[in-house]
Amino acid sequence: MTDQVCPACNTTRLSRYNSDPLCAPCTRAARDVGSLVPSWLWDSGPMRQALADVNPGMVLAVFRAAAGLSQLELANLLGWSQSTVSLIESGRRQNLYDIRELLRFADIIDMPREALLPLILGRADATLVGDDTDIGLEETGNSLDRRTFNGMTAGLAASAILPHIQPPARVEVTHVHYLRACLQQIRNRYQQVGGGAVLRQALRHFARAKVMLDDSDYTETVGRQLLIVTAELGEAAGWAAYDQNDQQLARRLYSEAELIAGSSGDPVVTVHVYTNLAQQSAYLALSTGRHGIARESLRFANRAAEIARHEPSPRLHALIALRQSRAHAALGDENAFRSAITTARHELDRGSHATDPTWTMYISDSEITGYEALGHEALSRLHGRTPDKAVDLYRTVLQDPTRTARDHAFYQARLAGSLLDQGDLRQAITEGTTLLPLMSDGQMTSTRSLVELQPLRAAAERAAAEEFCERYDAAMRALTA
Repeated sequence: MTDQVCPACNTTRLSRYNSDPLCAPCTRAARDVGSLVPSWLWDSGPMRQALADVNPGMVLAVFRAAAGLSQLELANLLGWSQSTVSLIESGRRQNLYDIRELLRFADIIDMPREALLPLILGRADATLVGDDTDIGLEETGNSLDRRTFNGMTAGLAASAILPHIQPPARVEVTHVHYLRACLQQIRNRYQQVGGGAVLRQALRHFARAKVMLDDSDYTETVGRQLLIVTAELGEAAGWAAYDQNDQQLARRLYSEAELIAGSSGDPVVTVHVYTNLAQQSAYLALSTGRHGIARESLRFANRAAEIARHEPSPRLHALIALRQSRAHAALGDENAFRSAITTARHELDRGSHATDPTWTMYISDSEITGYEALGHEALSRLHGRTPDKAVDLYRTVLQDPTRTARDHAFYQARLAGSLLDQGDLRQAITEGTTLLPLMSDGQMTSTRSLVELQPLRAAAERAAAEEFCERYDAAMRALTA
């Protein structure tokens, strides 16, 4: 038996002892989406090239590598035998040359039809005019903007603008594995470029998982796993909507995720939903000045703490303390805010633990410093003080090279806001301006971060700083078009 060559690069030999379909560099490329199109796998370079080359074996290999599936798991997902997958990948069977079988494959993995354009046009760089978020809306004959589309899909009911979702007759562990791979890619993507880039895809996967829960058969064990990943997909879709600043949609998604998480019996996923609800309520409280919403935030955070009381994960408890700190700051309770920040640092000082959820890995000294800055800024505004400490803390956070691009954009916007509160309009405009090209050029889709600059936009207009106003307006148009 001889070693095989990676089908993507055609140069690296694959070890006979390694079951991975691609070499390590090509696997990373398959999982890396090169644009903001919210199709986490189908916009990767290797997949586009495989389609353009009409190479079905490579299509399967790239898909398996990106989703982390074995040949047997992919076979179970598609209703094939493992030998069929093996034969197609090796070029000895031609199933996917049949357009009906290709479309069936695309539908099973929830691959949007427009992602097949490289195959149809024979070019790896083939795209439609506009982005994937808007594709298909015009085809229904309805005139819908992006916000209306998202609002309609939030209920996850039958809709003319969503393609029919055909669930499998029976859900196996492989289906759950695939949904979890999609979930991880969604989370990775929105941490880098913001919620707008993944919202539609997150909604699709959440809807698909819910249909599986309702219409498919499964064992008790698989059913519980499906409940958990469905709740997590609802939470991820809710966070994407929150970061896109569609707060009504985010609350509806969080509420659905809360119900499903409660049914799953998994305390960690339930805590995740409640901490996100607490985060959103604190944000809304500080945005609107409504005291009652701040109390709601504290109730959500305290509920998370109650559910997690027997969980050993230090990072999980640090996250809960941070959410509590934000709520206390929104309520103007400085002593409780400081106590919660101290608790978060003590929890983090306990070190890593095997039970730390992967989605808590962003909790670090820098993250706690960021919450400390947010709290000092909120307290300064409530008590009529100049946010000097917040400015210094925001600068400290921005010096951390491990922060994601989306985090950096958010804290950059908060720094600009604090400088404006200090009365330093010139420096605030300088800091705020650095964000605007990222938004207008499509490199960042965090509408919430841009909204943070609205007070600066108003101040710039009063000061006749026309260039900043024009750049801000262009960025807003790019994110909401």
